[in-house]
Amino acid sequence: MLRTPSRKWIAALLGSLLCAAAAPAAAQSWPTRPVKMVVPQAAGGAPDIVARVVCERLAQMLGQTVLVENRAGDGTIGAQAVARAPADGYTYLFAPASVLVTNQYLMKIVPYSAEDDFASVAMVGMSPLALVANPDLNVKTLAELIKLAKAEPDKLAFASPGRRTLPGFLGEMLKIRAGISMLHVPYKGAQSVLDTIAGRTHITVQGIPAIAGAVQRGELRALAVSSAKRLPELPGVATFSETLPGMEVMGWFAVVAPSRTPPEPIQRMNLELNRLLLDSYVSQKLRALGVYFEGSGTPDQVDAFFRSERERWSRIARELRIEPE
Repeated sequence: MLRTPSRKWIAALLGSLLCAAAAPAAAQSWPTRPVKMVVPQAAGGAPDIVARVVCERLAQMLGQTVLVENRAGDGTIGAQAVARAPADGYTYLFAPASVLVTNQYLMKIVPYSAEDDFASVAMVGMSPLALVANPDLNVKTLAELIKLAKAEPDKLAFASPGRRTLPGFLGEMLKIRAGISMLHVPYKGAQSVLDTIAGRTHITVQGIPAIAGAVQRGELRALAVSSAKRLPELPGVATFSETLPGMEVMGWFAVVAPSRTPPEPIQRMNLELNRLLLDSYVSQKLRALGVYFEGSGTPDQVDAFFRSERERWSRIARELRIEPE
């Protein structure tokens, strides 16, 4: 998994900058017209908002308009549209992890090949989750929750946006790896947070923005975060892996292009995305949306990350006995 930018990664980025400065004029002539960024979800959702933050600054850096085009649905419609788009460097997909990795384990029919139809461009950031509890449950850590769940099997109600979502997967992994049994209550939207605050459910898993305010107000208590390391916004909250080693489940966003897109626009997009994501203004806005930039590297390194994620989710799918529907 990509981590906080290292000296080696920063040196590679500086090398890319020098190469870009020395590149032939023909390579620097791109783009000569607006660039399209397809978001495979409806307007107004988290992926759309994150994409618009990135594309606003990207347009300034490219010197061309970056048009955000929404394709509502489960992600497959937008992904398929980009897979079939001309490979001319002017169409990109703002892809969540589901589109490039987990869909193949959830759906019997995926109308594109995540491995063959796209060229890797850049990572945008990781989107960790938090496990939170109603304060009346009187547990302060994940270890205490596990102890309580073992003492009272099937008594704790775990709320999530659905069994076949990242929060749902995290809850199921927790049950298996901790050896506990809980009642899973699937919800639509943010109602799971509201019901956990009200005490109708005991715990829930959500993205950081969905629970941050309630945690600050004392309406919920954060027990663990799903990232590899603790988050600046919740420094006192341990990671899952501190209690259950190796337990990391995070969403993420990446930019890909149709396969066979020429290397020049991909390299320029990679360079500019890396530069803008290191900008403090952009990074602060993304962190407010629960997205953390942990370094991107070259397109080849991004491609290697995708391969590792597919291997990891293949193991998780077997562990959770996920069957495509």
